[in-house]
Amino acid sequence: MSKNEISPDVLRQDTDEKAIPVLEYDEPLLIITLGDWVDEESDIPGGGTRQGYGYKREWLESSVRKQHYREIGESTCSWWKLSEDTIQQKGIEYVAAAYRGVTRALFRIKPDTWEDVFESDADDGHGRRIGWQFDIVDSGDIFDQVVGEHGHRIEPRPTQNQRYWPW
Repeated sequence: MSKNEISPDVLRQDTDEKAIPVLEYDEPLLIITLGDWVDEESDIPGGGTRQGYGYKREWLESSVRKQHYREIGESTCSWWKLSEDTIQQKGIEYVAAAYRGVTRALFRIKPDTWEDVFESDADDGHGRRIGWQFDIVDSGDIFDQVVGEHGHRIEPRPTQNQRYWPW
């Protein structure tokens, strides 16, 4: 198979994702969209270190993903151009990790664990980024409503801000 051909497994995964039910959760939620995995060691809130960020394709399989919730959480918890005040004012307690428009994992923000970093060379002049410590949520009603066994599709919003749910 040439590098420009699409494998049958990828086509099947794309078709399966289109059949996933749409997210219909009614409570405030922060949705962090992850890109493809990047190997890059960096610090995370609480003094830990992560080995990279983003989402690995092998995590698309539910049984594999469940074994890697810690890594997905470490990728999701930092460092974002967000407002801690806005998150708290909206009453957001949970963060969903999304990849390719589907929720993949759920985390609870640990209260009072906010940290920030500053990028002195930020292009937009606003180098402050925030992060938080988290608990993995892998069962219960909220988990079932937001992620469940196969995730839920997130319908795109026609405005810029795709992070705060509900739209």
